[in-house]
Amino acid sequence: MSGNNINRIFLARLAGTAVFDPNGDPVGKVRDAVATLRSNNQSPRVLGLVVEVPLRRRVFVPITRVTSIESGAVVITGLLNMRRFDTRTGELLVLGDLLDRTITVVEDNEAVLVEDMAMEQNRTGDWLITRVHIMRKGHGFRRKGATSTLAWEDVTGFAQHESNQGVANLLSTLSNLRAADLAAVIQDLAPKRRVEVARALNDERLADVLEEMDEAERVACWQNSKANALPMYWRRWILMMPPTCCAKSGKNVHKS
Repeated sequence: MSGNNINRIFLARLAGTAVFDPNGDPVGKVRDAVATLRSNNQSPRVLGLVVEVPLRRRVFVPITRVTSIESGAVVITGLLNMRRFDTRTGELLVLGDLLDRTITVVEDNEAVLVEDMAMEQNRTGDWLITRVHIMRKGHGFRRKGATSTLAWEDVTGFAQHESNQGVANLLSTLSNLRAADLAAVIQDLAPKRRVEVARALNDERLADVLEEMDEAERVACWQNSKANALPMYWRRWILMMPPTCCAKSGKNVHKS
């Protein structure tokens, strides 16, 4: 990568950045990054970027194909694999899975909230998540506490399961998306995160998003989540679906 480029990249800020080929032609937009956790609390290795190309298809671009990350632009080289992106075992979406996690500061055992993460390139050319931007809990009438950026090794808890993970910072990276684009993003999240995101959307926004999903996708959303975990608006929407759609899945989601 060019020495003129930014050395530390905050990934939530990278979301929505335009992606170009070496000729300057637009390819798509960055939607997320893919990383894998490592043992002994070592910095996670960034494997690549999730890029949304035309027709709302999300594809994987290996980080080795990224030649430049500058203000407002990511440049990649080589042919794109247009197969629809899907996470593999051991892989995590940095924004989709790790933002809004409650983690612990090693020094004082304080619980803090993840607001962003930064990656840096080491001497061997690997991109690692080396910094975590966190927000501490507010005190008194202050809902928000102080924020700071810590080294990855100064926090712990990313590997632990969190049953009610927040979505505020994740949604802030998606706030400018059209309903159709947001629907595509939600479909790529883990089932647990789909429910958490749906809970946080207001009824009008959620209805618009669900309207952009085809019937099979809405049934899949139902099957991947327990009915009592879904927000009320989502349950109402699915109950309004044609029974023929539900029959295709082999299950009657209209049964109470």
